[in-house]
Amino acid sequence: MAFSRNLKVTMLEHDIAWGDKQANLAQLERYMRNMPDDTDLVVLPEMFSTGFVTGDREAASALAEWNTGDTMRTLHRLAQEYRVAITGSFLANTAAQLYNRAFFIEPNGEETFYDKRHLFSFGGEDKVFNQGVDKESPIVRFRGFNIKLVVCYDLRFPVFCRNVNNNYDLLLVVANWPKAREYAWRQLLIARALENECYVIGVNRCGTDSTGIDYSEGSSLCIDFKGKILAQRMTSPIITAELSPALLAQFREKFPAWRDADPFTLK
Repeated sequence: MAFSRNLKVTMLEHDIAWGDKQANLAQLERYMRNMPDDTDLVVLPEMFSTGFVTGDREAASALAEWNTGDTMRTLHRLAQEYRVAITGSFLANTAAQLYNRAFFIEPNGEETFYDKRHLFSFGGEDKVFNQGVDKESPIVRFRGFNIKLVVCYDLRFPVFCRNVNNNYDLLLVVANWPKAREYAWRQLLIARALENECYVIGVNRCGTDSTGIDYSEGSSLCIDFKGKILAQRMTSPIITAELSPALLAQFREKFPAWRDADPFTLK
């Protein structure tokens, strides 16, 4: 990893207006007006513009958008205006197929997408959404950091998240992870940071959705390569953290466990 300046990340942990894209996009604009001016990357929860819509494919289809819809147009405009990258996931429609689609939108207009591979069958996600076909989630190079994108339930699968030869420096996990399983969420985020010798950022929603499921306030975390929590919500839904490429590189050199990892391939 070549040394570069620190990466300033703003995490937005907020309640999501169920099925109301315009309200959620307006909320995003308000938060971004109040984030630190030197932000490099904005991280949103999973399905930030609609909520985690499962159980009714017809209802999900009515909310789904193409990559050129209102949600993506708004994100591109905000990324360009604030000179930041924005990441999260949204409810996507591609050729009548529905996907829980992660995005990484850069200020220059470049975009990266990833369709969630591990669908949460316990919650009926597999009955509504199509599984992503990519065997691996993408790694994006942005302002000196290699950043890997995963979505919520993907976090439970360590082989899928495995860092090979330090290919990535930051694992981003966008989620709608219920309060009932918050302990698991926190431990899994820490475990992924420790085993992959990387920074991990997990951004979760808060509040209560239309089905009555509760989500904890303060469950969005930034964790360093030693498993230490660097930032989490205190009062404001706008959470900031600063990631140091120099400290990461020094730790990997001092404690190179990554060199002893077992080789594998994903099928």
